Amino acid sequence: MVKQNKSVNKQRQRYQSLIATALLTGSLFQFLAPVLAEGTTAGTSISNTATATYEDPNNPGTTINATSNTVTVTVAEVAGITVSASGVTDNTASATNTTVQVGDLLTYTYTLTNVGNDPTKFHIPNQATTTGPGTVSGVLPNDKNGQAPASGQLQYSTDGGATWTNVAPGGVDTSSVPVGGTVLVRVPVTVQNGAQTNDIITVTLGNTPGNAQNQLRSPDGGDVYTVDNPDGSPGEVAGAPVNGTREASATEQIKVGSSVKTYALATILKTRTAYNNAGTSAITDDKLTYGLSLRVESNDPTGQGIIPAALTGTSITVDGTPVNRILISDAIPAGTDLAAAPTPLPGWQTVYTTSLISIDANTAAWTTTVPASLASVTRVGFINNPATITSIAPGTTVNGFSIQLAVESNATSPLIIANIAQLFGQTPGTNAPVYDESGDQNPSNYDGPIGNMTPPPGTDTNSDGVPDTLLSADVDDGYIDNPTTPETGVDTGNNNSGVGTGGEANVFTVQTPVASAILNGPQNAPDATGPSGLTNDDFTNKSSLVPAGIAPGSTIDPQSVGFTNTIRNSGTNPGTITLVPTPPTNSADLPDNTKVTVTYNSQSAVYNYTQAGGFALVSGAVSIPNVAAGASINYGVEVDLPPGTALSTDINRGFPVPITASIDTNADGTPDGQNITIDRVYTGFLQLVKVSRILQGTGPAVGAGQDSFESTPAYTNPMTTTVIDPNPGVADVPRKPAPGNIVEYQIRYKNISDAQAGTGNVILNADKVAITEDGTQSPNNWALDNDSNSQIDTSNIVGSAKDSGASTVQFFNGNPASTSSIDQTGTTVNTDVTKYVNTVTGQVAPGIQRTFTFQRKVN
Repeated sequence: MVKQNKSVNKQRQRYQSLIATALLTGSLFQFLAPVLAEGTTAGTSISNTATATYEDPNNPGTTINATSNTVTVTVAEVAGITVSASGVTDNTASATNTTVQVGDLLTYTYTLTNVGNDPTKFHIPNQATTTGPGTVSGVLPNDKNGQAPASGQLQYSTDGGATWTNVAPGGVDTSSVPVGGTVLVRVPVTVQNGAQTNDIITVTLGNTPGNAQNQLRSPDGGDVYTVDNPDGSPGEVAGAPVNGTREASATEQIKVGSSVKTYALATILKTRTAYNNAGTSAITDDKLTYGLSLRVESNDPTGQGIIPAALTGTSITVDGTPVNRILISDAIPAGTDLAAAPTPLPGWQTVYTTSLISIDANTAAWTTTVPASLASVTRVGFINNPATITSIAPGTTVNGFSIQLAVESNATSPLIIANIAQLFGQTPGTNAPVYDESGDQNPSNYDGPIGNMTPPPGTDTNSDGVPDTLLSADVDDGYIDNPTTPETGVDTGNNNSGVGTGGEANVFTVQTPVASAILNGPQNAPDATGPSGLTNDDFTNKSSLVPAGIAPGSTIDPQSVGFTNTIRNSGTNPGTITLVPTPPTNSADLPDNTKVTVTYNSQSAVYNYTQAGGFALVSGAVSIPNVAAGASINYGVEVDLPPGTALSTDINRGFPVPITASIDTNADGTPDGQNITIDRVYTGFLQLVKVSRILQGTGPAVGAGQDSFESTPAYTNPMTTTVIDPNPGVADVPRKPAPGNIVEYQIRYKNISDAQAGTGNVILNADKVAITEDGTQSPNNWALDNDSNSQIDTSNIVGSAKDSGASTVQFFNGNPASTSSIDQTGTTVNTDVTKYVNTVTGQVAPGIQRTFTFQRKVN
């Protein structure tokens, strides 16, 4: 034991000395701590299922349960290799040569790592691929035998760069590399004549598509790959690796000169915050209020590799003088006028223009003086006061801009009002323009999904993914020419959730009340509007109870759910109101034998639903006579879904029951007006999807496809017999981590209920969410010693348990996992973490997905 400790100490001293030497010399290679190859037996199956509890804040004190799908990983023997870029050095740098210049000798260094779970050799070719004004040429320092390499000859090192060996023509197989061991390779590159500043010299070692790591070898020239040791070699496990010969490659680059890719990513957001009809039937005294917000991103959602910058002003004309200002502009829509001079936020000024609407906002003539006639204003806007605000820093959102519009005196009903806001600015220190339109969440008018956005057409002249120009043709005038079908697209939810090129218009219809009309909506909100912006698809969402332990793919017999709705006689004449359930637009959205009961005072009507026949009256009727004009009345609805109903979290929707209210004002038995509201039942609305991926850690490289998140397996919904894949689009690759690898578990918890698309709807927020991960309780076994080798199969990675939002994570140990603990790691149930409880701060709103992630190292 004493000798072993001395040996370990000597190794540690050598390791520390090597690190110190590297730090002093500025070496670029990286270090990996020694790895002890022992642990959980290959083939051991590790299982993980998450559970959660939550509440509907509209029904506090009633707990709803959620259970995730189960994911399993199986420990396996694998071979593996990664090639990583470890930096570029300029061998000819000096006090008078501080940048990459013509004739410089550059050394591109790469690290080859054995990420398998068995010793292996590496094959290194004496070649690399270059693009740009550089060639593999030039002479590196002498090899370890004092023999100078030839021009362009690669070298490798198995001792961390202390000594180097020339790579012979045709390549070389290294000596055996232990698990976790590394080999350094360096490539000499000479900058060629004609190289210009910002030219990129790229060098690739190895040959895999997209620099794929640890993939099955496809023999090509220039490959870097594993070479299995002969059976019987020291430490060698008999037989070939189960995943065959693996290869990898890496690319690194350097620019001649230097440049940095920065850009201001800014978003203008617009919502309709109020509508006032002045209590009259005329529309010409109606007013609408809009709220505007400005957000500058602190992270790059575009996928273009941008370093987010602050937003500064761009050149506009104010009070007859060219100035640099951040400009928020809103064109006055057809049929309306500016109702009042807006009050600016501190540090901002209100500006106006009477320039023709055909003149773009950034080239219009703006004034800080309120025009004598607000009806002459074609655009209203806000600019920063540079004495107070010079820029908007990344990560800042400016809320509180407000604009009120008045319907014009000559407007006729119905009047469709459609408008869009615009933002103009610039990236500091550059001429890069920043331009955005409201209606969506993408910054700076980038198009496409998060992580794969593209700049607005015509703005990126050098194709680097960043706008560098803004021509007149690139800017919309901000005025909606066709309010009925806006040429910009529509933000249907009045919540900046539009999708399309540029921005999307906010649309609202103003119309005159009629003699016979009725409104039907959620409790105390009969005039609520739905996703269409109209009053016929507003909704109330509620959830039934879901018992604990109900796995995805199961069905339940939900408890009956009660609703309270409100109707209003919105016409000018009294009348008789009747209430009946009507089939949903898609008849399959409700299961057969759904029972709906409508009640008002002592009246009650019971209906039974079938997809083939709709609602059939079982007993009773609800009819409310002589409802006065303007009167509002509450009524009740009970929805009882049948046994065998699917979980809403499996089918990503609730079960809608439209309730139609009809009014008869002339007693002829024929409705003179109708309106629909939707009572929607969810069978749970917080979806838990468990996914996993394998990280290298101190173990071997992971198998192909195992390093991306995936959930397995897909399952069948017994209600519909359709296959449900909790993580669609990702191949279900079996997880086979080796000792030293890390299993990263992620619980994606999402509120799948409908968001507030419209106004006045009752939505489902998930409150008091608590997610439990207990590795000692079946079907979980990830905190147990399944192979009876006196240590638990996986150990907690300290600091890895995190929520993507605000939360409190509690740790427990033991078996059962009932002892409060700290974030610790060990190899027994009492020294490690065996249970995590993640309590979410605040509520999870509809449509919001967050993640709880933790990591376990395979022992």
